[in-house]
Amino acid sequence: MEYSSYVINNILKTQNSEIPLKAYLYLLLGVFCIAWSAIFVKMADAPALTSGFYRYFFCFVVLLPIWVFKGIKVPDGKTLLLIVFAGFLFVADMSLWNLSILRTSASVSTLLANNASVFVGLGTLIFFKQKLPKIYWIGLSVAMVGVFLVAGKDILQNSGVGFGHLMAISAAVFYAGYMLITQRIRGKVDTVNFMAWSLLACLFFSILTCWQQDLEMIHFNQKTWIAFIGSGVICHLAGWLCINYALGFIPAAIVSPTLLIQPVLTAIISFFLLNEILRTEQLIGGMIVLFGIYLVNKRS
Repeated sequence: MEYSSYVINNILKTQNSEIPLKAYLYLLLGVFCIAWSAIFVKMADAPALTSGFYRYFFCFVVLLPIWVFKGIKVPDGKTLLLIVFAGFLFVADMSLWNLSILRTSASVSTLLANNASVFVGLGTLIFFKQKLPKIYWIGLSVAMVGVFLVAGKDILQNSGVGFGHLMAISAAVFYAGYMLITQRIRGKVDTVNFMAWSLLACLFFSILTCWQQDLEMIHFNQKTWIAFIGSGVICHLAGWLCINYALGFIPAAIVSPTLLIQPVLTAIISFFLLNEILRTEQLIGGMIVLFGIYLVNKRS
């Protein structure tokens, strides 16, 4: 559940002479990077919203020299407002997801948040009156069955963990809104400027939320600062740069289902580092959810 491939295009310039194997390696490396997102949130001994702020902060610090080099351009007023609103939606998404991660497992939260593409389809139907093919509705139904298997028991029997599951699903809704808006404006502003302006919006809304909640922002241990940097630089920036580099060579039809490896890798990493173990029905439900998301993506 990261920066969408609809938004972050290829910042790294691709060369026709590059061999396909290198593109596949970049794709796998990118998926591996974003799979650590929930892990870093769990590792950080910090409030969930603070983790979100430093994710944007360290990503922006690394991006800033690139932004200056490429040339800072101020979009027109309407486009800038849409970018700011997109930043607000992304902060809402990331805040809910981070809060969810601390209430439930990293793997389950990541899996549920990956349902964003399902809600994007519903958004295109509701707001843009776009007719959806039969395969979308099949995928939606399959994914919802999987979600019930993954989260249903906890929602009914364990209010704390169940609320965390609902937060992850809500995060997917906000991320879907973010994707819909950015698809509308991505042709009006170049990638670097879009990323930079949206990160500034994210920083504004994030620090405002942290200030309102009176959260700790400075006094953290070394492991927590490493987690903050890893989240911003490895997951938020490097991961999606690698993936979008691969998009310069590999068709999106292959990249999209490959991204479904993310929650699987998160589950594996969390098993070894966080001792998180999924229940049998969650494993089965997880596979059903991934298949449903695959069908939804297949419609394109």
